[in-house]
Amino acid sequence: MRLRRRGAQRKTIMSNAEMLARVDAAIAEKNLLKHPFYQDWQAGKLSREALQLYAAQYYRHVEAFPKHLRVLAARTEGPLQGLIRENLAEEESPTGSHPKLWRDFAAAVGVGEDDITCCPSLPGTQAVVQKFREICGDRTVAEAVAALYAYESQVPEIATTKIDGLKKFYGVQAAEGLAYFTVHEEADKAHRAAWRGWLEEHAEGNEEDILATANEALDALWGALDAVHCEKQEVRM
Repeated sequence: MRLRRRGAQRKTIMSNAEMLARVDAAIAEKNLLKHPFYQDWQAGKLSREALQLYAAQYYRHVEAFPKHLRVLAARTEGPLQGLIRENLAEEESPTGSHPKLWRDFAAAVGVGEDDITCCPSLPGTQAVVQKFREICGDRTVAEAVAALYAYESQVPEIATTKIDGLKKFYGVQAAEGLAYFTVHEEADKAHRAAWRGWLEEHAEGNEEDILATANEALDALWGALDAVHCEKQEVRM
């Protein structure tokens, strides 16, 4: 009986490993560093106005992310709930909440508090917030964790690239203006490992549904960059 149970556990881990390989392939295909907007960032081709638009628009996603975590935490228990609450505590740290750190970055590129609150959300910005809200609130827990993994697994490398570009091309040198990205260079390495570890051991449900939800999250994140990239091009024309 015990051997049969161990065999079933090995089979589950193997199946989850195969599922994760498919999720990783989707992440590699839709990696945000391949997006034209981030390609322009890395090459120093963004105008000041484009960077300001991005800072104002993407704040919606940054501000909403702790709310998504709180919703998911309420639907879980045990070690997974603890993992989510640790992530949430970092997001809302009294020494520097992540939305506050983002506003510091926005200020460093010339976007004030009023500019952020008064700037209407573009459709792509609204869509990414709504998509993550729906996934964390309505999809299975495994699907929600896969979506969070698809997002946060990319963040450390993106943060490093953004810091390099901001220093080299956009005149942002002060630690305060870079702090959001500096924090995420390291914090999301731990989050990436934690989400992945949970999925390897505990993910249950339809593999196709999990993969589809991860792809929806990736498409929404890509769409948020599409919104500011297209708007930037229209302004130039």
